[in-house]
Amino acid sequence: MTEITKTHAEWAVVDRLRAMLNETPHAEYNVTQSYGLCVAILAWVMQRVRTPASSSNSPEDRAAISVKADLDGQNVEALPWGLNTDGPELVSSDFKGFTAFNFLKWLRDASCHGDARKVFPKNKDGELIGFKFHMKSDSDQKVRSLVLMEADLRRIGSALADMYCKALGGSESFAVDAQSMREKETAA
Repeated sequence: MTEITKTHAEWAVVDRLRAMLNETPHAEYNVTQSYGLCVAILAWVMQRVRTPASSSNSPEDRAAISVKADLDGQNVEALPWGLNTDGPELVSSDFKGFTAFNFLKWLRDASCHGDARKVFPKNKDGELIGFKFHMKSDSDQKVRSLVLMEADLRRIGSALADMYCKALGGSESFAVDAQSMREKETAA
């Protein structure tokens, strides 16, 4: 049996969240499911990529630092993020020119900070169509908000998880070893 390292375990968690996000969505709760999985990926990866460069001792730390550098070099309007900053009310021009890192940090902060409610369900004609994220920026005190639909949540969460997993372990044998990590079964 292959020894499962800390790096394997880290990869497996994010890969499993990505796999669940990419599966056929739940028939009744597809938007809620996409939100939950995207936020879990955002919380995990964005917390991890903020690892200080001075603590780059482990492979996980070095991978996280490299992902942050990649995110800093990407514009949020470009794919895979694909944020439409010139569209209808569901998107916002407030994010024009943002780096992927700055946008994803903002999104993580809006969805994960417990200091005040910043995420609201968006419904249209009695159907949940997405979630509105609302937050004031620390740097310029500007209030920014946008609505992400199910497809946006899936695209953003999947792209972030994919980027992180590639940085942690790019080889096929690494992925096979990491995927071999079992989860503890619950007692019936």
